[in-house]
Amino acid sequence: NIRVSIKNAASGPVLLVNGKAVVPTLFFVNFDTSPILRPNQLAEIKLAGKHGVNIVSFPVPMPWPRDGETYDFAEVDARIEAAVKANPNVLIIPRIGVSWPPKWWCEQYPEELMLYNDGSRGIASIHSQIWRKTAAQHMAALIKHIESNYGKHILGYHPCGQNTGEWFFDGTWEGRESGFEEPARSAFKAFLTLKYKSDANLQTAWADPSVTLQTADVPNDEERRAQSGSFRRFPLAQKVFDFDEFRNEAMADIASYFCRVVKENAPSKAAVVFYGYHFELAGASRGIQSTGHLALSRLLRSPYVDIVCSPVSYFDRGPGGGGYFMAPVDSVHLSGKLWLVEDDTRTHLATKDPSDPVVHMQDFEETQGVLARNFAHVVTRRAALWWMDLFGEGWFSTDEVWDFLEQLCRVYQSRMAIDKKYHPEIAVIVDEQSCLYLSRSGDLTNRLLALFRREWYRLGAPVGIYLLDDLIKGRVPPAKLYLFLDTFALDDQKVKQVRKHACRPGNVVVWMYAPGIVKDGSISTANIINLTGIEIKETSQGTGEIVLSDGSKFNAQHGHLEPSFVVTDPQAEVLARYASGNGVAVAFKKIGQWTSVYSSVLQLPASMLRELARRAGVHIYSDADDIVTAGNGVVGIHACGDGERRIKLPTRCRVYDCLSGGTLSVRSSECSIKMRKGETVLLRFGEEKR
Repeated sequence: NIRVSIKNAASGPVLLVNGKAVVPTLFFVNFDTSPILRPNQLAEIKLAGKHGVNIVSFPVPMPWPRDGETYDFAEVDARIEAAVKANPNVLIIPRIGVSWPPKWWCEQYPEELMLYNDGSRGIASIHSQIWRKTAAQHMAALIKHIESNYGKHILGYHPCGQNTGEWFFDGTWEGRESGFEEPARSAFKAFLTLKYKSDANLQTAWADPSVTLQTADVPNDEERRAQSGSFRRFPLAQKVFDFDEFRNEAMADIASYFCRVVKENAPSKAAVVFYGYHFELAGASRGIQSTGHLALSRLLRSPYVDIVCSPVSYFDRGPGGGGYFMAPVDSVHLSGKLWLVEDDTRTHLATKDPSDPVVHMQDFEETQGVLARNFAHVVTRRAALWWMDLFGEGWFSTDEVWDFLEQLCRVYQSRMAIDKKYHPEIAVIVDEQSCLYLSRSGDLTNRLLALFRREWYRLGAPVGIYLLDDLIKGRVPPAKLYLFLDTFALDDQKVKQVRKHACRPGNVVVWMYAPGIVKDGSISTANIINLTGIEIKETSQGTGEIVLSDGSKFNAQHGHLEPSFVVTDPQAEVLARYASGNGVAVAFKKIGQWTSVYSSVLQLPASMLRELARRAGVHIYSDADDIVTAGNGVVGIHACGDGERRIKLPTRCRVYDCLSGGTLSVRSSECSIKMRKGETVLLRFGEEKR
């Protein structure tokens, strides 16, 4: 058998196999597609091994026999044995779906299935104790079988559940409201009992003298949809607040629970789980609160979780796009867990399917550029990556593609000895708890969290993406520019810690929209003023377009917000005004030795963020609105347009192209590179000997 662990080294989390650090690049192939495609899929596994990628993941069916029946592992064995035959050195991470009991079980236990607001039933409820116990029993049997027969080829296990196996509530993207089933109602009562302890406390919190811990029920659809502007009004909204808090915690807990099943039955193997899509699920029509993905900080405290993962963002992922993370990935690494990116890029080898909304690469050059961009985000952070043939149809089926991927792996291998952690000069801060105070809509968070990535990824310098919890605990590496996105709810202690860790001499702190507006459940503009030090007032005249100081206009994705604000501070310097003439939208002010920047709109242009970063002393690599990341001795630049790029270097040094090995510059503080849209370069700097 083999021993697998994640070591929290000086450089961050490192994947160890039998005590040896390995390059964490994997290949995923979908064996759940037509058996006709299996020979081609096995050929891909063989190709991957030929080019040095021996870690492979694929789904295996979880047997679910009736009581008294024996387990049938024939298909599981066939898949694993075929993979081992294709590559005798293969290390496998089986993906195991747990949310889909067979039809007979669903018919026997219909009350254990999700119940939606339209009265229909769905897959197994995460709150069902019967499902939980039975699924764990069958998963344990599956793992024991695999370990006893193929243990030396198994690196870890990947339990999957709910929507597309990614542990957000099934039906999220369709706007379907769930949690009406009896197991959810019972679990909610248990949650309330633990939180409030007594009927009196619950009655006070809900402003309902008739409710008790025994009679409390889940909010109905009308209560969940209730709108009172952008923010919930308490105490009337406390019931829905509690329900959303309960559901998100329950989702993190059930994901952790199945990782525990992995550890109990294969203690020397890694447990992998999807979770934490704070940016990607921000556009859910029922609000990010409805998804189950607002408890990443809770999941990261689990001793059973080793690796957390998500796909590359599906927003702006084509040539010239961002290839964004879905989650606050740098907080994952701060916790000692390894972040794993699923790169399911539709390469030029993918079938052009008009029904697939995800962008397809048109040729090998586009494939190279996008795969290298996504790799740059990973290697600079020492994260992990799997290349994914999602539909199992041969997206990675040629030597040409694997020759290129092998080059990328060599770049990663060459950086393995570096022992410095990723330490960017810009920190983006998000807060899970604050999102629970928003009304149930994805409109605000989609614009502020999902779409705003287009700008701050293009400011020309690497950024760190962290949870507020880590900042207030002093775990975030010191930065020079802080960008606070959705930090709406801050009590006095949190404000104190934010000031201590972010508002340091020389720093620039950017506050978006309504920072700290909620305090102890009450909403007040005074809270924003107290936090930012900039005078503002509420207005009903907001607009999406702003005019910058150079006269250029920017669509700030403001739309209708309630409340909206305008800057009124006579001592603040104007950075942007509303194009409608309704006053100052963005301004900055020196507060002692640090600079406070307040934005009443939901997005700021990359050019403005870049100048604010310069003011803070951040090193800017490029002014070209390209995707830039740097760390682990590598700088990655993905061109968002055609033309020559002037790359500014931190010191006078020699610059190498990581892929070609060629020298681009000698004894210079900058270098020039001619690039086309969608192209990615990976640079390495070498200090000149004196």
